[in-house]
Amino acid sequence: MPSDVGEKAAGSLHHPVRYFLLRLKENAGFFKLEWIEPGIGYLDLRRFYSFDQARDMALAAMAFLANARAIIVDVRENGGGSGDYLSSYFLPYPTQLSGSYSRRTGILTEIWTRRDIGTEPRLDVPLFILTGPNTFSAAEYFAYDMQSRDRATLVGEPTKGGAHSVDVFAIDDQFEFYISTERAVSPVTGGNWEGVGVIPDIRVPAAAALETALAEARKAVEARDKDRNAGLNKAVEEMQALADDAARLYREGKAKEAAAALDRLLGMAGNAGLISEFFLGVFAYNFPSSEDEPMQLAILEKNVRLFPKSFTACELLASAYASRGKTELALEYFRKVLELDPGNRNAVKMIQELQK
Repeated sequence: MPSDVGEKAAGSLHHPVRYFLLRLKENAGFFKLEWIEPGIGYLDLRRFYSFDQARDMALAAMAFLANARAIIVDVRENGGGSGDYLSSYFLPYPTQLSGSYSRRTGILTEIWTRRDIGTEPRLDVPLFILTGPNTFSAAEYFAYDMQSRDRATLVGEPTKGGAHSVDVFAIDDQFEFYISTERAVSPVTGGNWEGVGVIPDIRVPAAAALETALAEARKAVEARDKDRNAGLNKAVEEMQALADDAARLYREGKAKEAAAALDRLLGMAGNAGLISEFFLGVFAYNFPSSEDEPMQLAILEKNVRLFPKSFTACELLASAYASRGKTELALEYFRKVLELDPGNRNAVKMIQELQK
C-alpha cells in the first residue's frame, strides 16, 4: 500500500516509510502500561521494534516500573518484530541470548544483552510473562530466554512455535515461496521452540493468564515486603536514635559530635534508599524550635551539599536562614537559587525584601 507521503508502493521507500508509520500507529509496540495494583507493574507489549526505534519508549516504561516490586509483561498478542531488546532490562550485562544459525553460511550469530539501555537492569524483581497462541517470533525469543535463564515465570498457553526464520524467493512475477534459512539456538538448552512453542510454567487459558499472574505476583510482593519492612524498621529505629543524639548534642553545643552522628544517620538513610531532597526537607522541619536551630540548618546544609544543582534545596536553606534572621546567608543562597533557576520570582522577591 502507498504511504501518505506519496511514494509508489513498488518504490524503494515503500517499506521503510510503511514501518515508520506503523511505529507511530502502534506506539513502538507499547500498548499499555499500568500500575495495576500496589507494588505491581504491568506492560502490554504488542510488537518488538528495533531498539533504536523503541529505546525512548522502553526507558520511559522502565522508569514508570522502577518502584514495582513485581512486574507482569504481557506478550499474548505480540507477533514478533525486529529482535528482543527487553531481556536486557532484566538480565545482567553481558548475558548470551538465543542466537541464529544460518543454513546457508553455517555461521551461528551470537546475540547478547545490551549495555546501552539507559538504566540499570532489574535483576531481582519478580517477573511474570503472559503468553498465548498469538505470541510469535521475537516475543518467543524473549519468553524462551527468560524462562531458560530462570529469570521469569511464564503464565498462559504455549506460544505459536516459530523459531525458524524464512526468506522469500520469487518464482515469477506472480508467485513466490518461503524457505526456512535460519533457526534459533539457545546457549542454555542448545535447542529452540520450533513447532511446539514456548511452554508456560503455569498453564492456564490465555484469557485467564493475567488473573493467574496477578495472584502469583501478590504472593511475591507480600514476601518481599515482609523482608524489606523488617530490615527498614530496624534501620529506622537505629536512625531515630542517631537523630535524637544529634539533636541533643547540638543543644549542648557539641557541634562536632552532633555532626558525626548526623553523618552516620544520613549514611544509613542512603543505604536504605531513603535519601532525597524531599526526605531531607521534611526531616529538617521536624526541628522548628529555636533551640533546634543548629540541627535544622545542619540538615538543610547537607541537603545543598548532596544536591548542589537543586534550586529547591538552595531555596529551602535560604528561607530557613531568612526566618532565623541570618540575612547575609539568606541572600547568598537566594542568589544561588537565581543562578540555578533564573526565572525564580520568589527568589527575586526575597532578595528585594532582604535588601531593604
